[in-house]
Order: sequence, then C-alpha cells, then structure tokens
Amino acid sequence: MRIIGIDPGLNVTGFGVVEVEGDRCLHLAHGVVRTKATDTIAERLTAIRDGVRAAVAEWAAVQGAIEASFVGNNARSAMALGHARAAAILGMADGGLTVDEYSPALVKQTVAGYGRGEKSQVAEMVRLQLGLAAVPSPADAADALAVAITHWAHSRLAALK
Repeated sequence: MRIIGIDPGLNVTGFGVVEVEGDRCLHLAHGVVRTKATDTIAERLTAIRDGVRAAVAEWAAVQGAIEASFVGNNARSAMALGHARAAAILGMADGGLTVDEYSPALVKQTVAGYGRGEKSQVAEMVRLQLGLAAVPSPADAADALAVAITHWAHSRLAALK
C-alpha cells in the first residue's frame, strides 16, 4: 500500500510517499510543489492542486494524509494555509484518494515521541525510521514524510481494533 503525506503551504507544499510492506514502512519519494509569490492566488492554488495530483498519479498512492491547520495569531497566514490545504486535498481527491487529517502535535508525537518536538527532531526521526542516509530536504518534504508515517502508524492501530 502506498501512502502520500502532505505538508501544505502556499509558498511550498511538501509531499512524501511511503510504501507499506507488512510491518515495514519504506521511503519511495519526497519533494515539494513551489508557487511564485508574484502569481495570482488562483494560479498558486491550481499549481498546488496539479502538483499533488501529479505526485499521487506518478507514485500510485492509494491513501492520502495531510497535516491539519494550525491556527496561530496571524489570520492572514491561517487563511493562506487553509487555501493551500484545500488545494492539496482536492489534488488527492482528484487522484481518487480519501484524505485523513492529523494535527501537527499528533504528527510530532507519533514520529518523534513528543508533541512539541522541534522540526529538526522530527526530520531526524523520519530519517531513522525510513533508514535514509540523510535527513530529507527541504524541511517541508521531511514534514510530509512524517505525515505519511503517522497515517501508517494510526492505520495499523485502527486495524487492530
């Protein structure tokens, strides 16, 4: 089973694809979809949707997961993140996937063992769990792999119930 994880962002949306074989989670791919700040919001959201849809198709993902919104004090940032999340969800849906959402704290807790861990800790744990020689980069792609790992872990738990 192939899982695509998404770390949404209006400037950079990360994706990570893992393959589940038995009780193992293996790295297949990771990357980012970048948008240009000079493009219109419609062009940027279309690029995110199309980029995610292309990654789903290229890597034949069958399950999708995305990081849920974190709403801080900046309403403008929260709106931009919401737009990017929606575009990424549509990209996965266009590829025929259902999409599960995981809070940033749950992703950190699942991957690094601490819900308030630093990005560098999460990236290092992704590297270790997937047996990679180096920490995946850029950071958005490492975060997306963490989302995919989280989906795998929680799907396993749900199957046991």
